[in-house]
Parts: sequence; structure tokens; C-alpha cells
Amino acid sequence: MTKLVDMRRSSTSTAACPSRRLADVAKVIFVGLASSRRAAAADEHHSVPLINVRDLSEGRVPPIERLEARPVPKGYSADRYQVHAGDVVITCRGSQLKVACIAEEAHGAVLSSNLIGIRTGPDLLAPVLFAFLQSPRGQAALLGRSRSSTLGLALSPKSVGRLEVPVPPLEVQQQIAELVRAAEDHYVAAIEAAERRRMLGREVANTLLRGALVSELPERS
Repeated sequence: MTKLVDMRRSSTSTAACPSRRLADVAKVIFVGLASSRRAAAADEHHSVPLINVRDLSEGRVPPIERLEARPVPKGYSADRYQVHAGDVVITCRGSQLKVACIAEEAHGAVLSSNLIGIRTGPDLLAPVLFAFLQSPRGQAALLGRSRSSTLGLALSPKSVGRLEVPVPPLEVQQQIAELVRAAEDHYVAAIEAAERRRMLGREVANTLLRGALVSELPERS
């Protein structure tokens, strides 16, 4: 799980912060592109990079070039489903609640219909909302807004907008945001370093294995 600031133990605890409805501090809360907008194979179409639920991993989304290309009818604009850098994305359908923050590399991608995007306004910094929604308190609040009669999620922009979120003073938010960004950067760097070590280990093992196999081959007379 992504390592974030523990907002319960911080000296700027959210328990002491005023709360406001998310709809009052967000510029926009929107659900993604409906699958009915998918273009048929025979139709004239253009493709848009699509963010699916499976793309949300450890609080992040892959770069736009690694996303699925979704065909949509020619002339259809998917602009209102596009995410901007800094947007917070949550799952609204499915069995697993996920939260991610959009980086510059995914700016302009389109959300699928199982996702909700949140673009914060000037009174709430995106990293603060991201940290809250990933905290146990934020997760419980989101699950409490789900209207599904089954075990699956059923969130809507309206129900998410009714969520009460902590809104500390902007000076405190800036401190939280710096801590969150630093934690995220450190986490990503650690993952990349681990991947490089794993690849190097595999290359060395394969090289040694090839050498062992060659040494076992019978010599030609």
C-alpha cells in the first residue's frame, strides 16, 4: 500500500480541522465515459486513452501511452471525461475501493464509467484530499456513501459530493501536500530501484545458467 502521511497522528490532525462537503470545495465531480459510447468496428472512429479500474495501482495511474485505446464515434467529444494532472480518481463500481492521483504523465486521459474524477477548487489542495481518501477514515466515509445492496460499490458524483472532508487552513494544507508528495516520490523511487535490482538479478542468473549449460555440452572430436 502507498505510504502516506498518517493524518490521525499528525500535529495537524484532521480531527481539529473544520469539515466541508466535498461538492462545496470541488470544481467538478464527474463519472467516466459510458461503455455505450464505444464505437463499433465498422464505424468511423477515433481513439482516446482510457483509464480503467485495473490501471489504478498504489495510488497512481500509468502514463498515457500505456493506457488502453478506446474507440469512440468520429465527431464525439470525450473532453468532459478527461482528467487533469492533480485530479483525484476513485472507483465507483466493482468490488474494490481504489484511490489514485493523476500525474502529468496521464493528463488528458479519459475515465471509464467505473471511475469518478474529482477536481479540487482553491480551498482544498488535491494531495490533501488524496491522503484523506486513502486513510481509514476516508475509506470508511466513502464506503458509507455506497448504495449497493450487494458487496459491490455503488457511488455516484452526487453521493461523493455529499462527503464531509477535512479542510485545514491553506498553510497547513501546503505542509501536508509537501509531505504527501515527498512520500509518493520516495515510494516510486524505491519501487523503480527494486525493479532494476530484480532485472539485474535475473540477467546475472540467466548468464550463469547459460555458462553452466555450455560447460556441460560434450566437446567435439
